[in-house]
Amino acid sequence: MTKHVVREWIELISDTISFGENDQRVFENAGLPAVNEDLSLSITLRLKIRKHGLTYATIFHKGTKDLIRTPGFWLTGNKSALCPRFTCNWNPNVGIDELGDGLSLNKWYHLTYTLSDLKKRMDIYIDGEWVGFYSIQSVKTQKVNFNDGPLYIGCCHSWKGFNGEISNFRYFNWRLSSEEVKRDFFNSSRKPILYGSRIALVHVSTRKYLSTKGIKYDFGQQNQQYMVICNGQEIDLKSDVWTVIGANGKSVITGSPVSLNTTIGFKHQATGHNLHSHDTNYGRYTPISKQQQVTLCRDVNTDDDWLVQRYSPNTPNSFDNSGNLMSGEIIDLSHSKTNKSLYSHSIILGDGSQEVSCHKDESETNNKWRIELVTD
Repeated sequence: MTKHVVREWIELISDTISFGENDQRVFENAGLPAVNEDLSLSITLRLKIRKHGLTYATIFHKGTKDLIRTPGFWLTGNKSALCPRFTCNWNPNVGIDELGDGLSLNKWYHLTYTLSDLKKRMDIYIDGEWVGFYSIQSVKTQKVNFNDGPLYIGCCHSWKGFNGEISNFRYFNWRLSSEEVKRDFFNSSRKPILYGSRIALVHVSTRKYLSTKGIKYDFGQQNQQYMVICNGQEIDLKSDVWTVIGANGKSVITGSPVSLNTTIGFKHQATGHNLHSHDTNYGRYTPISKQQQVTLCRDVNTDDDWLVQRYSPNTPNSFDNSGNLMSGEIIDLSHSKTNKSLYSHSIILGDGSQEVSCHKDESETNNKWRIELVTD
């Protein structure tokens, strides 16, 4: 007789839910896909932390008491580094004590936890990339202890929960491959960018957000424009948020998708001014590299228009402009009037911020930006 192993999965949380440290969701074992003969499971989720806890904070924990914890996933105190654990027949609490430097605040992450007694290992992924593992050494005698207890998301037993938001929490009864993890990351992160969407732009090579500090370029009393810079690697919800708008003079429907290879604009949420650039006539160039300035301008004109193109993930130095613009994609923003791309580099200004300009760079390294939906 041929035996067939049934693979099942369930999405326990779909839309974004806000959690405080005392909040929890509980799912009974009977409602979860049963661990089959592979003796494996995987959990994927999207998580954003608002505030680091003072001590360990539970993301999820399956088990009837504290030291029955297959699987279990915590954040360490003060910096929210990952702490994945599980229970075995020789030790109720094994795994990784602290993985990485910690999660940044107010930033979405896709996390994956896979565990297999058959493979004798646990693997952890962040944003589709493998970042750590724990391997059982005595493979003949040491086994993972799965359990029939409920699955807790958030606070559980003696531990507080996380302070933040969670979505797309998925439970699988098999060990996801690295390709499946990447696919899940891609699918859960692919939300459309619409006209009217609030977004942030992250410079890929330096991981800093497009922003302003309110410093002005002075072109005369009637024409003062804010300098655009890259600031921190954690999003500032006051200074780093933009609204997607139509190009100058173009009528668009709020809520409709943004096609790639289309000219659009960006309105800065805090100031109400548009992302803008202009030529370098009359000494209008950036302070250090002497390149084309990028500013926030109150007056609306065609200098506010940007052509958005998506970099091809498979072919270097080329674009794939099929379909619509999606959150998480790597894009080029070319200033329509001067045909130069939005650009940044590691040159630091006197106030510690990072210079932003428009520039043609054949290497394309400094022209890449990741567009992120902002849901706060």
